[in-house]
Amino acid sequence: MRKKRLDITVKTSQYCLLVVEREAKALKPSDELIITCDNNPAATTFIPRLAHDNGMALDLRKLSSGTWEIRITRQ
Repeated sequence: MRKKRLDITVKTSQYCLLVVEREAKALKPSDELIITCDNNPAATTFIPRLAHDNGMALDLRKLSSGTWEIRITRQ
């Protein structure tokens, strides 16, 4: 099991979301991608849809100050 962290706070752009997509699709079974994000649409729409469309488990938590921690796991 491998854990990888991505921090895309303050720099959420289309490029950052493509990096999230690439890293998520590269996960092997039981690997986990932990994303820190402060962009509400990315955290609540784009990333959850990406996980769902690729059959991955998602744990979404809102932290203080409007920051989200998103954990994606390939099953």
